[in-house]
Amino acid sequence: MDYKVKVRYLRIGRRKVARLLPFVKGEYVNHAISNLATMPQMSSVVLRKAIKSGIANAIFQSRNINPDTLWVKTAYVDKAPTLKRIRAASRGSADPILRRLSHITIVLSDDKKPEKKKLKAKSAKKEEAPKAAEV
Repeated sequence: MDYKVKVRYLRIGRRKVARLLPFVKGEYVNHAISNLATMPQMSSVVLRKAIKSGIANAIFQSRNINPDTLWVKTAYVDKAPTLKRIRAASRGSADPILRRLSHITIVLSDDKKPEKKKLKAKSAKKEEAPKAAEV
């Protein structure tokens, strides 16, 4: 079963949050939380809280679930409305200040986690380049 968590109107830019999502996607929740705990970015705190909230939601919805079996199925960040402010500039003009917001969506699942595909090694034979004809 899937459990969805949404963090809306977060006062951190979308790109700053999106940098940390590869460290979370496809990981078990305990491993994802420990990955985020070692990162210095402010968005790691928000992501960690969101994952913990998702664990709490899963336990509340189905009491017999084991939190150790939960893994992050998907995680993505969307753009939220931008707060527009104005700052005084030289000669009586105004410069815009754009405070960007974001929405985070995380889906946790307790289904069996798919195995990662193994990469096949390329054949040991290397093709020789054709030799140029001598004139």
